[in-house]
Amino acid sequence: MNNTYFHRVQKETNTRFWINNPTLEQAKSAIAAGAVGCTTNPSYVSKLFASKDDFRIVLRAIDLLLPYEADDSIVASKVQQMMVSRLADLFLPLYERSGGKQGLVTIQGDPFAETNTDLIIREGLENRRIGENICIKIPVTKWGIEAINAMVERNIPTMATEVMSLSQMVSICEAYQKISAESNHNPPFYVTHITGILDDHFKRVVEQNNLHIDEKLLRYAGLSIAKAEYELLKQRSYPGIMIGGGARKLEDFTELVGGDLSITINWTGTADVLLGLDKPVVSRIAENLSGEEMEQLKQQLPDYRKALEVDGMGVDAYYEYGGVELFRTSFQKGWNELLGLIARRRKEYHGN
Repeated sequence: MNNTYFHRVQKETNTRFWINNPTLEQAKSAIAAGAVGCTTNPSYVSKLFASKDDFRIVLRAIDLLLPYEADDSIVASKVQQMMVSRLADLFLPLYERSGGKQGLVTIQGDPFAETNTDLIIREGLENRRIGENICIKIPVTKWGIEAINAMVERNIPTMATEVMSLSQMVSICEAYQKISAESNHNPPFYVTHITGILDDHFKRVVEQNNLHIDEKLLRYAGLSIAKAEYELLKQRSYPGIMIGGGARKLEDFTELVGGDLSITINWTGTADVLLGLDKPVVSRIAENLSGEEMEQLKQQLPDYRKALEVDGMGVDAYYEYGGVELFRTSFQKGWNELLGLIARRRKEYHGN
């Protein structure tokens, strides 16, 4: 298993493979296939409902917590911690062998609390207690930037997420530079560009407005921004490592290969397919849409312009940007599914 596609990517390039929202068995398979890290998001626990073994553990955790906690939201957070802790344990040997350079596992808090800086910070500090290889994942909004600053001040590994624009990347990298210099701390820091969800947002805009845009341009719109973001990050020597996320197609991995970055993908439908195809490793990071093609997208899609231009948005606009809103809504849906399960188990508990 040490010569899989992902092992070869790691040997031949500086690109690294992370696994996203895995079941326990998928996480084990991913590590064997070359994964060096693991990401989760607020919908993680709800995604485990489809796994019989994992769902059984979720139910056990809920049932053990119910007699001691009256707030279903707190129960949800604690169940999430328990399920992520299993992944942290699984990746801990890799973290220890690499001296902390690999084996990180991310966790992101309540998606309904993203405008409460104090709560984001409290959640981050509590989640950090799960283990030394836990990385706190926080959205890049005006509230999230303040919370990330608080993590850096405490020398806690952070992953800046829900990044869909160059302006967000610039904001968080410059904030990290400033707080790192002031605190003399430089913990591991990742900047996550959410490629596929951004594409979903663009497609939504196209459908709602009955626009006619070349299929190739629309297919690579999110990737073109990711590549521009990576290029700017390197040009300006910003701190941190870019990580591609929100993948919706194989190209969301393969088109970023060759970069000094990481890419997180789901096991089913992406990682397992790439392993099965077992194609040669090809560096594609430097290949992008032409300037003319990008200009065409800017003219037809104002939200593409906002994402591509360095000053396309101000900090106050990040939270309401369409792609960020779409991603957050999906998290809230998953969180609500967990809350619904907790409510049903509580009703059954009191019924007994």
